[in-house]
Amino acid sequence: MDESNFTISDRGPAVLIVDAVGLGLALITAILRGYVRIVLLKAFGGDDWLMMAAMATFAAYCAFSISGVAYGTGQHVYDVPADYYSKAKMWWWCCYLSYSATMFLSKLSIAWFLLRVTINRVHRWIIHSAVIITGVSCAAFFFVSMFQCNPVDFFWTQHRSSPPTGTCIDPQVVVGLAYMFSVFCIISDFTFALLPAWIVSHLNMKRKTKFALIALMGLGCFGSAAVAVRFPYMRHIASDDFLYDTADIAIWSTVEQALAITAGCLATLQPLVKKVAFKLGLASTPMMSGAVSNSGSGFKNLGEISVRRSFTLKRTDGGANFSAMMDKYKNRRSGRQEEEEQGEAVKLKLQPGISEYSAVCFNSTSPLPAANSSQEELRPKAPRASSSREMV
Repeated sequence: MDESNFTISDRGPAVLIVDAVGLGLALITAILRGYVRIVLLKAFGGDDWLMMAAMATFAAYCAFSISGVAYGTGQHVYDVPADYYSKAKMWWWCCYLSYSATMFLSKLSIAWFLLRVTINRVHRWIIHSAVIITGVSCAAFFFVSMFQCNPVDFFWTQHRSSPPTGTCIDPQVVVGLAYMFSVFCIISDFTFALLPAWIVSHLNMKRKTKFALIALMGLGCFGSAAVAVRFPYMRHIASDDFLYDTADIAIWSTVEQALAITAGCLATLQPLVKKVAFKLGLASTPMMSGAVSNSGSGFKNLGEISVRRSFTLKRTDGGANFSAMMDKYKNRRSGRQEEEEQGEAVKLKLQPGISEYSAVCFNSTSPLPAANSSQEELRPKAPRASSSREMV
């Protein structure tokens, strides 16, 4: 047998395997993201809802793709019965729609997540521009794919219609649109991957942590790699042997969606990683569970710490900074005299009947730039029967 002429007559199993692996990987990371946001942080936001919606449309895409394999996706046209061929192309049409929805929702979720942590006006404009480009390209691809034939079902029944009972646009138009959509996907992928990496590179943090975050955020570039690999196969959308020649497009489209969801979810799993590391003895500080504060306050509770030897803080200006307060408290513990700074008196004293305070740290969720700062407050806990002890 001449191996140089050997070809695989059925590529359906390859499509099926990629669908299963991609769906499993995306589903695991999406579940972990939900656990972190709901259980650990108790702060399930808009970006999480969007990513869960993307996960749902990706699951639908995989279901459509697997159904298509059952009816002949990946096989030559002459090996597939006519009625099966129609059903396989119908599932392919459904994959068009669910694919564009998944890409839009996942990119929008990542953009929403980045906007929550980006305060620079230029960076925010870049993110907004990337979202607009993604939205326009996804909408164009969605509606052209949906209405490329008139009536719509003529897309999968045209090979059985004699004489033709409908019309379709030139397949080369769909090919050109697919190329344009792929270019915009690469632009948005690199924007959402490299912009946060650039921001992190200028932060004041440990080099090891900085490199880890940059590598994590750079996962979005792998989605662009899948798009780049898919480029040479886009011309097969106009092929007469459609189900077989488009198998590579199906495979790399699945990889692209799975990586988009996985990268977007992995970026939110730091609290879980810290918790696991603490449980394994690899970290000295546990991840503290938080609770969402009153929705009207505009702040989310990130955690609590207990302070032994309860105290009250009095300042002549009526405000308080938690870090400065703790410094003054430590100075008092070491026997130092309380200092006067620029006419601003800070005094710490024990409050009878209260055994300890709980310091609760908040981060603002307000979209206003002025609200992007941490806030602290002290809440007295219920008195204990035993006497208060010195803080260790």
